Amino acid sequence: MRMPRVPRRGTALIASLVLAAGAFAIPSAQAEPKITVKDVEAAFHEVEVMNEQVNQLGVQVKQTQTEIDDISADIDSGMVLYTAQKDELSGAIVQQQLDAPLGPTANLLSSDDPEQFLAGIGAVRALNNTRADALAQFGEISKELKNRRAQLKDRKRALLKATKDADARRAEIRTRYEAAKTELARLTAAEQAKFNQSNTDVDFEIKASGRAQKALDFALSQIGDPYVYGGTGPNGWDCSGLVMKSWAAAGVSIPRVVGPQIASGTSVSMDELQPGDIVAYGDMSHDGLYLGNGRVVHAPRPGKSVEITGLGGFTRAARVG
Repeated sequence: MRMPRVPRRGTALIASLVLAAGAFAIPSAQAEPKITVKDVEAAFHEVEVMNEQVNQLGVQVKQTQTEIDDISADIDSGMVLYTAQKDELSGAIVQQQLDAPLGPTANLLSSDDPEQFLAGIGAVRALNNTRADALAQFGEISKELKNRRAQLKDRKRALLKATKDADARRAEIRTRYEAAKTELARLTAAEQAKFNQSNTDVDFEIKASGRAQKALDFALSQIGDPYVYGGTGPNGWDCSGLVMKSWAAAGVSIPRVVGPQIASGTSVSMDELQPGDIVAYGDMSHDGLYLGNGRVVHAPRPGKSVEITGLGGFTRAARVG
């Protein structure tokens, strides 16, 4: 007679675990949060803020290099004078020892002529005073050379730091830019197309004259050129590079960076704008040139070209020229 099978303990345990596992739903991967056009705009804006910081570091590097060149030129000219005076003083001392080993006063003591003695004493004093003045001047030149060399060393340290800072910020810009492009790619095709669309039409009469007209003519002739970080032309621009070169074409020199560009002009309120005025964001991260009729010509961001836009976001203005 066959005995009934008794389930093995291991088999029963596995079965119970399978049943228990079936009671719990396996969680699905969490979906990424939906990206919006506003998020992408903010990402690109962050990069532009950094770009203007790099532009300012670039200005600092150029200024420091100019200072270094000026100090080096001063040192070179100072060395010429230093060497000439050193040679002159050395020659005078050597000649004095050849003419009067015991000093010029010793020769006068052997003179029997009182008038010759008194005249000689006066000459010796004058010679000593002249040499004292020459030595004092030589000392001042030596001191100035030492100070200028210390300044040169300091400016070279500053140049190295500014250059390293600029390189580090440029690397960060590239990283942030790639992150912004990744966010842009998460938008729908229609959203991406709209985001990258540039308005290039000026459908109204621009009422400008003089230098403002020349500046605007230059800016408008760049429409369609791509945005390039740090771009100052001739075929790629960032916002402040376009503004600077536009006014340069009109014969007006303004700084390289947005904040100093606004500071270089006369502040005007947004309801008093005239064509040619520089308009900027409040945080000094972006600027353009006002055309009139509520329109601005500017270099917007990578992926777009020089275009016409509205006054949205622009809250500061200055008049130059």
